[in-house]
Formats: sequence, structure tokens, C-alpha cells
Amino acid sequence: MEDSLSVKSNESVATSDEFDFVSDKPEANKTPTLDIVNGDLNELKNALTEVLQEPGITMSDVVEETKKVGQSKFYSCPVEPGTDPLSIPPSSSPPEKQDAMKPDTSDEEFSDVDQDCTIFSGVTYLGAAAINAPKSETEIQRNMTILNEQSSDQGIKVAVSVPCSSQGLVVLYDANTHSVIARYEIHRILFYARGAVDSQEAGCFAFTWSHGDTQESAIFQCHVFRCDIAEAVSRVSTCFAKAFQRVPRSMSSSVASAADMSVSITTLPEARTLVYVFEVSLEIKEDDGKGTFSTVPKDRSGFKLRVNLEKQLCLSIRQVSDNGPQLHIERCFGVLVAPGRHVRHSDMQLLEMVQMGSNSSLPASDRNCTLISAAWDPTEAAFEPLNIETKDNNIYITVAVDLVVRGIQEPVRFQIETPVRVFGQHDRFWYFQKRSLIQQFFLNLKEVVTGDLGDIYYEVLSMETSGELDRNRLNLTLNLSSLIQSPSITSVDSITPKEEYHSDGDEPLLSGTGLVSKDCSEDVLENWADVLNRWKSTKQKPKQLPGLVRLGIPEALRGEVWQRLAGTEENLQVMDTYRILITKDSACENVIQRDIARTFPAHDFFKEAGGLGQDSLYRVSKAYAVYDSEVGYCQGLSFLAATLLLHMPEEQAFCVLVKLMYDYGLRDLYKDGFDNLYLRLYQLNRLMEEQLSPLWQHLTEHHVETHMFASQWFLTLFTAKFPLFFVFHVIDVFLLQGIDTLFQVSLALLMMCKKDLLQLDFEGILKYFRVSLPKKCRTEEAARQLMKMACSIKVKKLKKYEADFIALKEAADSAESEASEVEQLRITVARLEEERRLMLDENAQLKEMLKREVTKADINDKKNANIINDYKLVRQRLEGQLLATRAELDTLKAKMSACEKCLTVLNDMNIADNISKAGGDQKTYVPPDDLSTALERIRELELELAQTKLAQVEAECRNQDLTHQLRSTEMELTTAKNSWPPWLSKTLSSIREVANKKDFTHFPYPQSNIPSTTPSFISHISGGRRESAPLKNDHFESCDIRRDSAPVIKDSQSCSSLRSQN
Repeated sequence: MEDSLSVKSNESVATSDEFDFVSDKPEANKTPTLDIVNGDLNELKNALTEVLQEPGITMSDVVEETKKVGQSKFYSCPVEPGTDPLSIPPSSSPPEKQDAMKPDTSDEEFSDVDQDCTIFSGVTYLGAAAINAPKSETEIQRNMTILNEQSSDQGIKVAVSVPCSSQGLVVLYDANTHSVIARYEIHRILFYARGAVDSQEAGCFAFTWSHGDTQESAIFQCHVFRCDIAEAVSRVSTCFAKAFQRVPRSMSSSVASAADMSVSITTLPEARTLVYVFEVSLEIKEDDGKGTFSTVPKDRSGFKLRVNLEKQLCLSIRQVSDNGPQLHIERCFGVLVAPGRHVRHSDMQLLEMVQMGSNSSLPASDRNCTLISAAWDPTEAAFEPLNIETKDNNIYITVAVDLVVRGIQEPVRFQIETPVRVFGQHDRFWYFQKRSLIQQFFLNLKEVVTGDLGDIYYEVLSMETSGELDRNRLNLTLNLSSLIQSPSITSVDSITPKEEYHSDGDEPLLSGTGLVSKDCSEDVLENWADVLNRWKSTKQKPKQLPGLVRLGIPEALRGEVWQRLAGTEENLQVMDTYRILITKDSACENVIQRDIARTFPAHDFFKEAGGLGQDSLYRVSKAYAVYDSEVGYCQGLSFLAATLLLHMPEEQAFCVLVKLMYDYGLRDLYKDGFDNLYLRLYQLNRLMEEQLSPLWQHLTEHHVETHMFASQWFLTLFTAKFPLFFVFHVIDVFLLQGIDTLFQVSLALLMMCKKDLLQLDFEGILKYFRVSLPKKCRTEEAARQLMKMACSIKVKKLKKYEADFIALKEAADSAESEASEVEQLRITVARLEEERRLMLDENAQLKEMLKREVTKADINDKKNANIINDYKLVRQRLEGQLLATRAELDTLKAKMSACEKCLTVLNDMNIADNISKAGGDQKTYVPPDDLSTALERIRELELELAQTKLAQVEAECRNQDLTHQLRSTEMELTTAKNSWPPWLSKTLSSIREVANKKDFTHFPYPQSNIPSTTPSFISHISGGRRESAPLKNDHFESCDIRRDSAPVIKDSQSCSSLRSQN
């Protein structure tokens, strides 16, 4: 297993990048030694007078402070020899355990406790195992698991003493006898690791130790321990980390006092500077009217929003760099939003948090992603510019999220500025893709160690971002093989001493570093004078000009030559325009004012706040922001403007800046969502693949993308980080050759540092580009050699790469368009499926309704038929009774005609009948009793008739309602028939046929009142009204009488009435 494949955990510490083997011969002293220049001990004594006269601190004056976790004690102060329980000699101490790999003798013996240390009791020593890859955490974890299982009940109870500095020893004591078992020098410990938190080895820790004096004879062993209290492992890890990093106080004071001596002690580097890379993803969601929020569309021009709709901002923050300990986000301090760009903090509005948490759906390795959602009401007055329709005009929105990160005292802010377009509330977007905005942030932290216990926290040095990250364009497939070998490169390390570019530690060079001398040899000045004279007289560039420019323009002539190369030496119109522009206001004034203080802070001309340099830079930057309203002010322009102001007045600097932006193509790098910048990065990628194939593969394997280091180079012409002499030389060649210079200089830098980069990981590569690489160009000789190398590099395939990029971009755009179209088709299919489902449900409801109505009509038909039949029976019975009564009446009349008395009465009755027939106004004489009985019977029959007709009318009304409903439903179905699928038309045709064929034979209808085209369930009843006698049989059969209940027929009373008349 190779060490390069080792994966470090959050609490794993490597003490060195390489294997360092320190001679440990018996005659050599292990303590640091001072090499005295002239060998006089008196001089050493005089030099150390201050240290020797330092007031002594006795151990009795120190109050012992201990911390306890479980049964383990943590001593926060040095332990006095002989006072600690572990140092008390027992009555019979066993001999020290001998290590076969250690020297048998040593000139220097250590007492049991003679160092600043932390002692941990309640520890079990599980044993040691040989290991081939001492820096492989995987190998250490495997040995830890094996020894923990094998020695679960057979370990040795020990106490472990961990020193507080790198010059101490890790000492093992027997827990019972307090005797020393073994000692391990800190500088021989190669790697430390602790067990996985959620495993059986959660309470274990281990370190690897080298045995042997040389690399060839070295043998590496892994020593494994287990704490009785698992929580104590974190404290042990902290103490080991402090021991690996700290220098003893006595050593630092001795070095400070002996200023006139040559000290040969090894000091550890200062506090580390770490670079963490975060990816922040932003999605905007809008209320879709269904109680949920859907993602708004986004294209290259930004997000597409709609007015008067509640929104949610969804952000995900993920650490993509695997360097150092994982930063834990504890909580969100707030999400802020403001319309516009470069807004002040006071103008931002705090949103209401909806939720915050981690994405548990992702794999365990990616669960460090923090999800944050916040509610946004655009109808508030502060967001009015974002709630007004803009259609095709872009406006900007600024979103900031403040996070509380463990180990960092102040909140960390990630701020995103992105364009948006606002549309009407009911506008629909047919072709779109729901994409989130992804932006990478580079968080530069400084490690700070505080307190006697070495507590570590981080300070935020800076937060940088390269803008929106479009992976569709950055991850373009590159399949060309390496055809051209890299030219031979002379190492620049021989020109730039290591102490020169390592002298500042991890701090990067300030912009504007370096002094450029105006001294120049007479030969060079004569050559330039001759060239300039011919240039002025002929108005054409002399043939000797390119060669001279590539060697570097003399500092005294740069201002004039730059203007001539740019063609602005007599551009009076632009100068007059500048004088007008500086009087106008710009929306970017606050941002410009903030940036000028960070532009060339190492140069005296721009150091003073409100001085001439900063005022000139402010006016030039503001004038260009007003002049070029499309680009405005972009971070990076101030460095280029400051470089020009060091060589010419404001007006001329503005003219050259305009030329550089418009005629040299720098302006295109800032436009159209950085499309042209992506093109240049793609071309650089192809050139790297072709000419620096091993380095390109190494960067690809470590996920280092070109934009992480080259974006700033291209946007600022290398002016932001590199020394001034190198910067001026780059601009010399750029004004001569144009955009090709960017690729030549970039390739030259990569060729120069290829060897170093191939040995670094992700964090180391980014740190190298940010810190070490600019320092290698600090000397003039190194810069000249680098530019000479750059001018010799050929970049002839840029046009071909541009065509390839355009083809890939068109393919990507086509794929994006097709994806949008597919998404739209999918949405359309889903909508049609939903409509089909709704129509099926509606069809089922119609069927059920028709079925219920048909069933109800059948029931009513049966009831009406029963009523009619009952009425017919009653009528027949009454007619039979009437005939019988008439027969009896005739019989009585015959009998009465035979009797004289009765004949008289009969004659009177006939006379009355004749009178009634003749006049019609005379009433027939009827005896009072019989008359009242007959009238009562008539009233009863009329009441029954009225009830029957009322029931008929009610039934007729119900039938009419049903008919209207049926006809309206048929009209709706006929209207929507064209949009029906075939299966639905067939279904309704079947229903209609069943309805037409419905048999109502038991319920006769008058044919004159039934429509001929549409079936109807309406019954029509004749308007004849019964006065006193029942209807005739034929007329009764042609009527349709419906009622809810059968009429009450008093047959017995009718018969008795007739009998009484008889």
C-alpha cells in the first residue's frame, strides 16, 4: 500500500510530509545544541544572561489544575519530578521493558516525569504490529481493529504521558507499579490516528513509530491503545496535535536572547493557513397555488420570477475540499436578501427561516451538505424592485447566508449576486430547465493556538469566489492525446532562493509587491531611441520592436510605449469624455471605494487612504463604470487601472484601459455570463492536455479545475497576485501580441511549477497557486526567464479549440433545449393523463347519475301504473254500481206506475224532469236527505279527483326536470365530442342506444306529445276536468295520471247512498 493513497481522518495528524530519520547514535546528544560562532563559553553566558537571570518558577508555586473525564486525569500544568504519583519509585520496580530495536545504551537518561506533559490514566496498551505504510490511516485502522479484538482482555494497564511540545517524549508507565515501560520521541512518531466514532474502536488510538537510524534499516511499528472512557480519546488527540505543532517556551526564549549566535535547532512552522472550498447551491421556489412550492426556471440570463407570488430560497452548502478537519456548520445565523448588486449590509432584509438540516437522502460521504430554506414575501416594500415586471431586462438580486461554524468565532457569510427577470403572475414558460445556481467559495482561515492547553480556533482571513460555476461547460470532454512534448524548462528555483519565497510563511504576496528600477543600460536606451524615432516618423511599428518588447520595455519608457502600442497617444476625444464621466454618478461607487483600499496595498502610491493614488484609481474606475454601462465595474479592473496609473496620468490611463477592454478583448471576458472566459479556460485546458499531459491528469485526479486558479489570471492580466516587475513585463507582451499572451504565460507558469504540483494534493495545489507560485517570480531575473520561456511557447491551435468549444457549446445548448422540450412534453403528457383521469371520473359519475335517474323513473312508472290500474278498477266498480242502481230505479219506476199513489208522485217527477230539460234553470226536486247525501258524495269524488290531478302535475314536473337535465347533458357532450378520445365516444354511444331501446310498454305515452328524435320520460295528461261523474273508459285510458299514493275510495258509502235513495 502506497502512502500517497492514505486518507486522513478529521483527527489524524501527520508529523511530517516526508520520512525524516534522525541520527540517534550513542555518542550523539538528543537535546538541541547551539553552535557558537567562535567557541567561547563566556560569550554564550553573556548572551544568555537575560535567560539565566529570569525569575525562577518553582513547582510549589504552581497550583495543580486537573481535569477529569471518567477515571482519567488531565494535568494542565507541568508535573514536578518526584511529586507525581507515577514518579514515586516502588519498593521493587521491575526492569524496564527492553525493545530489541532500540540502542542498548544512551548517554542521556530521562527521569520519569521531567517535562511539560499531560498524563492519562485508565489506558490499556493493546500491543504493537509491524506496518509497511506508516502514514496510511487505513492500515492503522485495520491493525487497531485486529489488536482490539485479540487483546480485549489481555492488554496491559498503563498511564500515558503526552508532552506539551515537539521536543518531548511519549512515556508509558505501568498502572500498578508506576515504573517506566517505554519511551517514544515525538520527532520519530510519523502518524497518529483515533478509532472510528461509531465503531468498537471508538475508545482506541494509535501512532506509528520508526525504529532505525537510516531509511534503509528503518522498521515501522503501530502501537495501539484503548481508553477505558471513550470520551477521553478526543482529549488525547488534542494533546498529540499540540505536541506535534508547538515549540517549548524555553527554546523560544533562548533563541530570542541569543541573537548574535548561529542556532542549529529545528523550529516548527508558524500557525497554519488553511483553504477550504465550499459549493453553495441556490434554488428559488414559488407558490404553485396547490399548497406547495415549485422550482422557478433558470437559464443563462438568470432566474425567471413571477410577481405577487410567495417564494422560498433554498440553499445547500457543502464542503468540497478534503483537506484538514471537517468544518461543522452548527446553525444558520440568518438569510438576507436585497435587490441590486454591491449592496450594503444595512440594505439587506432578513428572511424568516423555514428549515435547516442535513440531506439524509445522500450517501454517508456526502451528508456534510447543509440545507437551508427561508420564506420570502416579494410584496413587501423593501422588495418592490423585484416585484415589478421587467420581461427581457435583467435586474440583480443579492442573497447572503450567515453561518455559525464550529471553531470560527465570527459568523461566515456566503454572498451570491445573480441576475433575475420578473414576469407577470400568469405568464407560462414552455421551454426551460430547472437548474440551480452553483457558486464556489474559497474560505481562507488562519489557525490560532491560545491558552496553555493549546486550544485551537480559526480566524477568517478572506472569502473569495470565482462567480457562478457552470459544470456543463467546465466539464467538457477532452479526448485528444498528447501530441507535442513539453519544451525543456530551466528551473527557476536556482534563481529564486527558497528562503526568499518561504520567508513570509503561508501568507500570500500582497498585490503591488516589488520595486521596479528605472535604471537601464545605455545600449538598451539607444536601441529604444532609434526604434521610437522611426516609429514616430513612419507611423508604423519597426521590425525590431517585437524583439525589444519581449525582452522587456525599460521602466522609464513604459508609459509612452504602452500608449503607442495601444494606439492612444493622441486620442483627445476619449480624454475629453473622461473629464465628463468623472462628474457623473455611478451605482458602483460604494464597491469601488471598498476595493481601492485592497488594490496594491504594498505600493506606496496607493497605501494612503484618501491619497493621490487612491483618488486617481477611484476616478478612473468610476469613469469606466459609467462609460461601459453593460459591464460596469467588475472586481479585477482596479488592479489593471492601478498598473496603468503607475506609468501615466489619469486621462491617458483611462484611454489605455478602454483600448485594453474593447480592442484587446478583455471586455468579452466579463460579458454574457462569462461565456468568453469559459472559452479561454477551455482553450487552456486543451493546451494543458496537449503540452502538459501528466500535470493535467494530476489536476483532474485531484478535482482541481482550471477556473480555480486561471480565472483571476485572465481577468486581471496577472496583476492581482504577482510582483510588479513580472506584471509589467506581462503587459508589455500583451499589448504587443494580444490575447495569446495569456495562454503563453499560463503555460510557462505551469511548466515551471509542474514538478512541485505533481507532489501536492488538492489543498496543497490551491495553496501553491495562491502563495508559493507568485513568490517564485519575485526577482527580476526569474521574471525575465519566465517571460522568455513564455514567448517561446507556440499556441497555434486556438482557433481549432475555439471551433471545438463552439461545437460543444452548441451541442450542450441543443441538449439543454432538447431536455427542456422533453421536460415540457413530459409535463404535457402528465397534464393530459390528469385530464383523462378527470374525464373518466366524470364519465363514471354521469353513468351513475343516469343509472340512478333511470331507476327512479322506473319506480315512478311502476307507481303510476299501479295508481292507474287502481283507478280503473274503482271506475269499473262504480260503473257497475251505477248500472245496477239504474236497473233498480227502472224496476221501482215500473212498480210505481202500477200504483195510483206512486203514479202521481212519478208524474210529478216527470214534470220536474221536463221542466228541467226545457228551461235548464229549474232545479230537480230531490228530497232533502237524499240531496245532502249526494252532494257530500260529489264533494268526496271531486276531492279525490283533485288529489289525483295534483299527483299527476307533480309527476309531470319531475319528468320535465329530468328531461331538461338530460338534454343539457347531451348538449355538453355534443359540444365536447370533438375532443373525446375514441373509447369515450363509443361508451356514450352505447349509453345512448341503451336509453333509446328502453322499453316502457307498461306506460303508454300520447304520441303527439313525444319528441321524435330524443327519448323522453315526460308524461302528458289531458286537461279534461271531472265535475261530478267519473270519466269514460276510453278517455281515461288515454290519460297518464301519477300520484304518490293510491286514492281513498269509499265504495261502501257510495253503495249505501244509492240504497238509501232506493
